[in-house]
Amino acid sequence: MVYIKFKIALTLLLVTLSAIAQERFSSKSCLDSNFEMSMSHRGILFGLLSQQLNIDKKDCIIRVKHRKYFSKEWIVDICREPVHIKIANATGIDVAKKSGDCNGAELSRETENFCRQYNEMMNHLQDDGLIFAEGDRDSLNSDHGKTYCVYLLLRKYLEEGVLFSRYTAVPNIFDGNKIEPTTEDIEVEEKPTEEKKAPEAGARDFI
Repeated sequence: MVYIKFKIALTLLLVTLSAIAQERFSSKSCLDSNFEMSMSHRGILFGLLSQQLNIDKKDCIIRVKHRKYFSKEWIVDICREPVHIKIANATGIDVAKKSGDCNGAELSRETENFCRQYNEMMNHLQDDGLIFAEGDRDSLNSDHGKTYCVYLLLRKYLEEGVLFSRYTAVPNIFDGNKIEPTTEDIEVEEKPTEEKKAPEAGARDFI
């Protein structure tokens, strides 16, 4: 009898853990996550030259480093104004500040520089990260999930200009600018009790 109860409890525990593991990470868990990861693959010059992508995320600060012929690193603080990218290379650190829409008809020199850096970094995240990263895209325990988390945060901040904060409600990185509800935000609405109305003057009671 004790064995049967233990087996049932163990089965329920495994089912619960499996259900939790299959849930997609939330916008808040993505923002609050901290991790370092790296991946590499050979694809150019008949596989003789490898490309390496490193991602380092600590709270709001995201570092994306890519190496093919030479190394280049982009540093983004998604909780800091104004919206900008820091670019670290052999000559030092440059700053590309967003001052306009990348889809505009005529781009200023500052906007053009920002858009070029943004597109280059995001292309590396897609081509050398999301395509080659292993694991479940919706889990922060996998390289694929970590890369996807960073990709969504950067796109929200740099493309849409959304400023993040670890101390306020987190914008939904999966769906527009909507706030993603959490269990604490969901409240059960109680139906208001109907007040008894006093009988109108002259009204008759029928039995």
